Amino acid sequence: MRQIARIARLSCLVGLGVWMGVAVTNCANAQQMPARKSGLWEVIVRSGGNPTASEQKVLQCTDRQAEPIMLLAIVPGQEHCHNVTAKKNALGSEVRTVCYVHDNRVDATVQLSGDLQTAYRGVFEVTYSKPVRFAPGRTEFEGRWLGACGATQRAGDMVLPNGATVNVVEDRKRAESHGHAGHSH
Repeated sequence: MRQIARIARLSCLVGLGVWMGVAVTNCANAQQMPARKSGLWEVIVRSGGNPTASEQKVLQCTDRQAEPIMLLAIVPGQEHCHNVTAKKNALGSEVRTVCYVHDNRVDATVQLSGDLQTAYRGVFEVTYSKPVRFAPGRTEFEGRWLGACGATQRAGDMVLPNGATVNVVEDRKRAESHGHAGHSH
């Protein structure tokens, strides 16, 4: 199972160019987070904000409990987050995270607009305290609600561009239970 998750993550890194972990929020921040309608969402990610760039599509099955993790699952470096803030603005919502991947601080800003009930769009930018091999730059994304999750899908499931399914909620719980050493705070 760990091998499948590792292959899926690697595939998503190659396919999306953005996958480095899952979003981590605590209960207080989860209440502030914007939330999409429960069900199945198709999310299209376009790196560099270039409309002609190749698009990568993921499917996300979410519900109220999974949503704080699922909403940011496309944003790289969302492991071991120590600061997650969300606020409404004139365009919709802005979410900022300060997270750590090993000893590398990852700051992300996510702008969201749309009703989050049927469709939304946004952009994220990520900066690192140390150089990384694949820095995504400005990345645009858009999501649309497809309906109820499939009969075999569980909240937290994300279908990657290669067709593999990972459950980002379970991945997060597993990572937290292992308590990764070497993370700066």
